[in-house]
Amino acid sequence: MLRAEEYKRNNRPREAIDEYNKAIQADPANPEYVFRKGKTYILLKDVDNAIQCFEKTIQLRKDYLGAYTRLARLYALKNKTSEAIEAFNNAFKYDSNPKEKVEYKINIIKLLMRADRFNESEVHIKDGLALDPNNLQLLFFSAHLNNKNGNHELAVKDMLKATAFITSQDPRDFARFYYELGLAYYKLGKYTEAQQAFAKANHGPYKSKIFEMSPLYFQYLSTSYYKVYELEESKKMAEQAIKIKPDFSSAHEMLVNISRMTLDQTAVIKQQKLAAESKKEPVEKALALAKVAQSELGAGLYNEAIASADACLAIQPSNYNVAFIKAVALAKLNKYNESMTMINDILIKFQGVDPETKAQVYFLQGLVFNKMKNTKAANEAFKKAEQHPAFKHAAIHELRKNKDESVMDKEVESTELSGSSVDD
Repeated sequence: MLRAEEYKRNNRPREAIDEYNKAIQADPANPEYVFRKGKTYILLKDVDNAIQCFEKTIQLRKDYLGAYTRLARLYALKNKTSEAIEAFNNAFKYDSNPKEKVEYKINIIKLLMRADRFNESEVHIKDGLALDPNNLQLLFFSAHLNNKNGNHELAVKDMLKATAFITSQDPRDFARFYYELGLAYYKLGKYTEAQQAFAKANHGPYKSKIFEMSPLYFQYLSTSYYKVYELEESKKMAEQAIKIKPDFSSAHEMLVNISRMTLDQTAVIKQQKLAAESKKEPVEKALALAKVAQSELGAGLYNEAIASADACLAIQPSNYNVAFIKAVALAKLNKYNESMTMINDILIKFQGVDPETKAQVYFLQGLVFNKMKNTKAANEAFKKAEQHPAFKHAAIHELRKNKDESVMDKEVESTELSGSSVDD
């Protein structure tokens, strides 16, 4: 045994293992020899043999704390999350040091987060807080989980408690706490309090998240949906902007525009049609017919809009704005294949389509593909629409709606395990 330790100190781990094997052969029920052999395998970076040794150690002595802590980290290295959690739980069970017990629970929560199993962390958060009620990491995890589960009042309580203990002046240290606080207030509809919290969280990765809870963000969405005649969605986004900032003038103007478009347009359309019929010069007639088609589309007269668009296109076959109106009207009538044909014509056959209009067409294409239950094609279209600033946010919004919800949690800045390393 002494010779084995001497070999290990002299960086001769292979010889040390040979000596441990002799000791184990002489006294196979002694867990200490197997444990030390496992530590030597760690020096050799032989994870599998180290795991076998620590597992054997526990078989020989159920409460061998050092074996559990090392097993937990080695299992984590092998991405054996459930086994690592079980080992940390056993370490929690057998360790008498409250500080270490809290670290075990924090590591379990980080492993669950890394494995997209954060919803299983509630019991571990409670265990940790029972030992250290003011632990900032655990309070953050608690708020994060409460926000995810819709328990926003509890998240506020967690973060008000946590932020009271924060003394750092570095936003890298406190941004995540104020973000969770702001998010909880936002979900509760307490927008003034949310903005106050967000002002302290507006740093690094939280900037883009906070922007997506701003009135300007919802105004961008509202404008994009308005341009493809998704008026209910446009209205919903404008109304959300006003909830956040009641005096947000752009959103109020958008609601006025939507109202004008959806009010009874019968008289206006009748006059526009008469004006179109009176035009003799082809360019002027096409322009008048385009106005008719646009008014009919906004009024929900989709068959009429298609007829007016066709009349215009008969004069101006390359008028891609009118072709777009026809594509929208066809989609509104659930004629998705016909709409897609028109969309493809705009994207492929029509010349001189400006970048913003092309992004608008791609955004419409994505919406139509979604209605056709072709998510993959929809996402490809949204990614193209995303390239233009005018449709970037709405395209990303749609991509997220289409995305598989089982995405690894990205909220926590680090999921590195804390505490001692495996070779301590």
